[in-house]
Amino acid sequence: MSTNLPLPQFYAQTLSSLQPIFDDTLPLSDPSTQSTLTSSLDNLYLIQRMINSLGVFSENESIDEIGEKEIVFMSLNWVIGAAEEKGGLGGRDDRTSTLQRAETAYNSYLELLSSYGALTPEEQAESSAAASGQSAVPKDPAKKREAKIRQYKREKELRERIASSLPNQPESSSSPITFLLSLLPSTLTRPTVVSTSTGSTSVNQEDSEETSKSTSVLILRLLHTLTISSLSSILMELELLSNAPASIVPLAERDPREVRREEEDSTWRLDRQASKYKPKELISGNGRVLRPFTILPSTTNMSDRERLKDGVFKQSWRLPTMTIDEYLEEEQRRGNIITGGGQASYDAPTESELLELAAENDGSTLAEEKAEQKRLKEENWARFADENKKGAGNTMNKG
Repeated sequence: MSTNLPLPQFYAQTLSSLQPIFDDTLPLSDPSTQSTLTSSLDNLYLIQRMINSLGVFSENESIDEIGEKEIVFMSLNWVIGAAEEKGGLGGRDDRTSTLQRAETAYNSYLELLSSYGALTPEEQAESSAAASGQSAVPKDPAKKREAKIRQYKREKELRERIASSLPNQPESSSSPITFLLSLLPSTLTRPTVVSTSTGSTSVNQEDSEETSKSTSVLILRLLHTLTISSLSSILMELELLSNAPASIVPLAERDPREVRREEEDSTWRLDRQASKYKPKELISGNGRVLRPFTILPSTTNMSDRERLKDGVFKQSWRLPTMTIDEYLEEEQRRGNIITGGGQASYDAPTESELLELAAENDGSTLAEEKAEQKRLKEENWARFADENKKGAGNTMNKG
């Protein structure tokens, strides 16, 4: 980018290059995206030095005294912090340094807004808590949920008010970079000729009209809400990075004698990886797996560990197997499956009823045989009833 442009247009050009990155249109892992991010950060820091050398902002001014063309540059530290937060993909140390720079830029933005009195009392209290190194989001789950809902409602309200106050602003576009670009002159404007009654006159037309200072203050307040949320995320990520293992030295930078010695040891040692790294060092800072590991369903349930052990230390021969149908056939053959019963068995006719039905077919040999069987059965039962009186076997005198 050329630095011969006026400062507002140079700032607008830098924001335009960052807009696809902030809108998540480009992947952050792409080297070209990181290159664009690095060059844009260089331009942002250059703009910061130019603003400091010009003395645009003063500690003795208020938000009402600053000009409409200068107020947009109060967002510079927020843009620097948001851009720094999207970098640092070279490992734990690189990410930590990047987050620290983003935290410094965010705090500078909050200090600038506080000195100019651009915040409400509630927002000022959040800035004071963030400046003291404390998260604006409380640790209590109920209060944390209420704080997040309150921030979300405020952010949504500010976006809607800004979008409605900006001229020619699409309703679907609510990106902070888009709002900032609406306050800056476009770098693509060209002189155009307008015909009048007296001749041709050259005028300079901009893409959007100049917005009021109240809209600019709303944009700064929106960036303040985003800053509070970003600072809370940075504090949690820095805490995680402080407990993460150090980055592994690349193989190309290691001593060849040490690499050769490890290769010789690996010819007979099966637990080389397990002895080299501590149990907690499973994944490096850049996401590379350091040693093989198995994810168990539950570390506290010993039955799962026993099951995994039984699956490893088992017989060396193939055990006999069978299908479910073969297993059921074998169980039925052995008499372990009970069939019948239920309503169908209750509704089925008894043996006496079947004999009576068969005997009703008069004139057939089968009917005569069934009638004889029925007579013999009734005679045997009558003889049994005569020989064994009711209650004869009740030795306990019951019933």
